[in-house]
Amino acid sequence: MKITVVGHTAYDFIFIVGEHAKLDQSSYITKWKKCYGGGAANIAVGIKKLGGKSKLYSVAGRDFKRYENYLKKIGVELSLYRSNKPTARAYIFNAGEKQIMYFYWGASEEMGKMKAIKSDFLHIAPCHPKLALEMAEKAKFFAFEPGQDLKKFDKESLAYVVEKADIIFCNETELKEMEKRVGIRNKEIIVTLGKKGSIICSRRLKIKAIPAKVIDTTGAGDAYKAGFWVAFSKGYDIETCCKFGSVVSSFIVEKIGAQNYPNWKKVEKRFSKHFGKV
Repeated sequence: MKITVVGHTAYDFIFIVGEHAKLDQSSYITKWKKCYGGGAANIAVGIKKLGGKSKLYSVAGRDFKRYENYLKKIGVELSLYRSNKPTARAYIFNAGEKQIMYFYWGASEEMGKMKAIKSDFLHIAPCHPKLALEMAEKAKFFAFEPGQDLKKFDKESLAYVVEKADIIFCNETELKEMEKRVGIRNKEIIVTLGKKGSIICSRRLKIKAIPAKVIDTTGAGDAYKAGFWVAFSKGYDIETCCKFGSVVSSFIVEKIGAQNYPNWKKVEKRFSKHFGKV
């Protein structure tokens, strides 16, 4: 089973600070690192590193070559729209477990020009609403994750994608916004709650977060979805897939960067420790 992931690729600039600066004040940066990122790329890389098959459909900016070579080396199948603009960038500031992020769209602004491609299994990560809608039309089975781009959807486009989606991933704020704008009925909704775990709404079932030494939470949600999809491709039920998502997420927060995935054997070992044998 190959999972197509559509959405952003980006360069992440991750900063560790003692505390977040208040307005008109400053704070010291104690450590920083430039990493490969972008929600869609994080998920596609995660699926592949965990032993699954993935295809990334995204925009490649004029400075994307090194990132592209890295993705090819890992084995992620690529379908890229070429742009002369710089690749998107995320500027992320971590003070303990509190994070502030600023996102520069750059080449991602041209997502609206991309044509939809067919897919059997699709994950719509945050992306341009027009592309999300058209990809949804051509997918046999897909999950929708509005993320930070939820505000870019008009009511009609959002209603269509939500109604057609087989699975919806969101946080509590996004769920409230979608319910307010279009309503959600009879859907498999998985709500991520950070260190509080996640909830499978249809079953009113809470999945615990796995204890970890948190260094950087960047990409934790993407790791959850990567773990979910790999478990899904192995035939596990939704509850077990979410548990695997929680386990994979716990590995990501232990290092700086969103793509420090373990192999599946390590995931299974940690799964057994916290949830018992699968």
